[in-house]
Amino acid sequence: MGTTLITRRRQPMRSMFDDMFQDLFAPSLQQAERGASLPMNVSETAEAFELAFELPGIDEDAIQVQVDGNQLSVSAERKFEKVEDTDYHRVEHRYGSFARSVSLPRDVRMDDVTATFKNGVLTVTVPKVEPSESKKIEIRTG
Repeated sequence: MGTTLITRRRQPMRSMFDDMFQDLFAPSLQQAERGASLPMNVSETAEAFELAFELPGIDEDAIQVQVDGNQLSVSAERKFEKVEDTDYHRVEHRYGSFARSVSLPRDVRMDDVTATFKNGVLTVTVPKVEPSESKKIEIRTG
């Protein structure tokens, strides 16, 4: 009962933060179909957007990062490796496929996206396009 009350109280805040990034980093509808969602933090500097995904206990070679158009997709799989001659009384670690797709804003350089993996966190850096200088347009007479 206590958990349900806490969850209800957190929903308005979660909805507010989800709405803030809905247009900028909208999750793909395929996300639910492809497996469990990956927790993600989004931050921004003057030069780039950074998306950090939690992937504890997952090997780097089990992670895929892909950019297709303005869609960034991250997927991974964590397999349960049963130790022989061991009786498991409880298994609470998350196993299986994990995925998250987000729409990237238009003002980024898709060809320069990079990814680093350290301490179970995948950080994807999406550089911004350098702002163009304004240009005065001369008006001609007809």
